[in-house]
Amino acid sequence: MSDLVLTVLQLGFLVLLWVFVLSIMSTLRKDIYGVRIPRRPRPISPTASAGSRKSPSPKPRGVTPTKILVTGGPLAGTTVPLGNSSVIVGRSPDSALVLNDSYSSARHARFFVSEDQWFVEDLQSTNGTFVHGQPIDHPMPVKAGDSVTIGQTTFTLQS
Repeated sequence: MSDLVLTVLQLGFLVLLWVFVLSIMSTLRKDIYGVRIPRRPRPISPTASAGSRKSPSPKPRGVTPTKILVTGGPLAGTTVPLGNSSVIVGRSPDSALVLNDSYSSARHARFFVSEDQWFVEDLQSTNGTFVHGQPIDHPMPVKAGDSVTIGQTTFTLQS
């Protein structure tokens, strides 16, 4: 083989080696520091910009939860308001509540409303979702005061 071919092969091997080293470092960085969560801009309420106030739609009375409070785990004290859309909880950055917990799955559980009642559903997670310490395998109705555990994080629903 000529010297030119050997030099090109050596440079190609060196580039391939550096790509491998950098990919390992990137993986280690993600494992050590977690996934970076992009900041979401806060929406401006339509009543503040329009200047007119609409009466809020009547909500069912009783023990319907209006927010999720994190009571245990690394995010203790965090609250997530419950609106009309579902709330996905997990490690994925596109989740509504992102858990930096090695015991939770990327899309671990979902809180959703159906017929004016809130439910929690395990999304086929590895370690399961627990309501009052009991594992669930189908959507479970929840009300204010109920305790939900996902990984090392405990949630309490509040009205």
